[in-house]
Amino acid sequence: MTNSLQQSALPALSEHSEIQPIALPACGHPGRWISAFVATALILSLAACGKSPTQSASAAPNTTSISKFVAIARGRVDVQGGLVHVAASRDGIVAELPKAAGDEVTVGDALVVLDTKQARIALDAAKAELNATTAQGAMLRAKQPGLKLRAERVSAASAAGAATGQSADDARQALAELHAEIMVSDANIETAKQKVRQAEYEIDARTLRAPVPGRIVSRATHIGDVVSPSSGELVELLPSAPRIVRAELNEGFVNKVGIGMSAEISSETDPGKPQTARVIRIGEVFGPSKLNESAQESTDARDVECILELPDNTLKVGQRVQVRFLPTTK
Repeated sequence: MTNSLQQSALPALSEHSEIQPIALPACGHPGRWISAFVATALILSLAACGKSPTQSASAAPNTTSISKFVAIARGRVDVQGGLVHVAASRDGIVAELPKAAGDEVTVGDALVVLDTKQARIALDAAKAELNATTAQGAMLRAKQPGLKLRAERVSAASAAGAATGQSADDARQALAELHAEIMVSDANIETAKQKVRQAEYEIDARTLRAPVPGRIVSRATHIGDVVSPSSGELVELLPSAPRIVRAELNEGFVNKVGIGMSAEISSETDPGKPQTARVIRIGEVFGPSKLNESAQESTDARDVECILELPDNTLKVGQRVQVRFLPTTK
């Protein structure tokens, strides 16, 4: 039995590189061939350990690939100027929604139209008041030529002795009072005009318009909704502006990054092919991180905002990215 075990073990051992099989004793105490078998296993384990330098060498490329970046930071894709939030400036009921989410808009396009019945009633009242004051002023001006002529005649008659001086004074007083009434009428007309402009503005204020060109991202209202300035944003616009990345530089990396440097931008969830962006601004003030969502991260961390300009609009606004800053080429 011992000889058969020895013969079966030798071929298996001889398959390992540069390890010669150890002859097991053909006779003697069974403990001897057990010790020989243990010694053979020890030699095999030492041979396996000899491969560790090769494994260590294979890890070297990772260190080399990381060292080509002077700094690494987290960031978020944004648009220059940020998203535009349009809210109601007046109380009212939503009457029309000319645009839907996803539509392209230009400056001045109507986004939400509130009911204007009450505002139009106020406009009609203001116009009626303007018409009344205008008519009153026209009537006063119609009296002016007659009173002026009478005052001249009475003054001439008084100078000739045909009329008393009191009559001449009364005629001049009547003409002066007419002038004052005309001035008051003119002021009332201007006031009425301002009321008309105010009523027209109130109607226009009930139409929410696009302040910038872009695309409607979302709309948080429906026809028939009662809205007010406290209702929050009704429409969110994505301006037609270049995309940027707002990265947060740790204190240890601030002095290593400068304006004009290039950086590789890749998505945190889908790295894929990174984009190359350019640093256009570095903040002057340290502040708490706005990208940390884990409560376990240190609350004492202070970062500086770094703005990078993207080459195109491939990445979505709000998407989280990793920013790897490349060294400046000489």
